[in-house]
Amino acid sequence: MYTITLADGTAVEFAGLNGTNYIVKGASPLDTSIFTDENLASGTVTDEDGVETPFTNWSFIQQQKQLNGDYYICFRQKSEEELDAEAKAARETEVQEALVELYELLLGGDE
Repeated sequence: MYTITLADGTAVEFAGLNGTNYIVKGASPLDTSIFTDENLASGTVTDEDGVETPFTNWSFIQQQKQLNGDYYICFRQKSEEELDAEAKAARETEVQEALVELYELLLGGDE
């Protein structure tokens, strides 16, 4: 049994690991909406021996149904280029929001 604990404290249990794919047994897929960038920014993986390994900046790739009815869930580590692009986009958004506030003040808009 493997457990991934996400940044918000949500713990997701998996039946096992096949390469880099976490295995979900049964006929129902996981609700993958929990695998947001915020939730995958940090967390831990606990393996079948109880060893905890921290992770940071993961990205959800896919959930794939196998012929035997199990589901495989796959994640990957974000690259430095992706992290840099996300940080740049966040800074640009902050600047744009500040400009909007400034324009509203200059034009006498509501505060």
